[in-house]
Amino acid sequence: MKLLSKLLCIGIVFLGATAAGNAQTIFTFDDISTVGYTIIPNGYGGLEWNNFFVQYAPEATGFVNGVVSPPNVAFNGLGTPASFSSSSPLTLDSAYFTSVYASQDQLTVQCFAGGTKLYDNTYAIYHDTLTLINFNYVGVDRVLFSTSAGALFTMDNMTITVPEPCTLLLLGLGAAMLRRKQK
Repeated sequence: MKLLSKLLCIGIVFLGATAAGNAQTIFTFDDISTVGYTIIPNGYGGLEWNNFFVQYAPEATGFVNGVVSPPNVAFNGLGTPASFSSSSPLTLDSAYFTSVYASQDQLTVQCFAGGTKLYDNTYAIYHDTLTLINFNYVGVDRVLFSTSAGALFTMDNMTITVPEPCTLLLLGLGAAMLRRKQK
């Protein structure tokens, strides 16, 4: 009977870890109506945004190189750090970046969970070339972007994955059952 209980616990954890219950979102920013540029509103895509704007790229020198899906791109206002946060953990999968005016710049991406820094990496980005960065930063609730020169950068087609509540429930149930059995 104990073996059956352990196998059941492991099965629940496995189901939770492998369930196709994850929602992937691609932020193209093209559904935000703008003439020129506008701030990304809090709540867009279920996230809280800080210092991120959307630019109608075809009319803006320096921004058009950052377009993956026309016509809009996101950018950091005044070249200062920009961030987004979530009330639940997510995975930052990937995004495309360019430097708006500098021929090359350094983009630093820091990710946090509950105030603890989990990831801190710097990437080269260029003015005339789209750079796809595959992050795979798992379990984060806040992401901060900044440039080395305090310059503008663009971001387009950002992909995040958010676990569905069912997946989180299965993982939690399996973990609780395993802890209970270990006592």
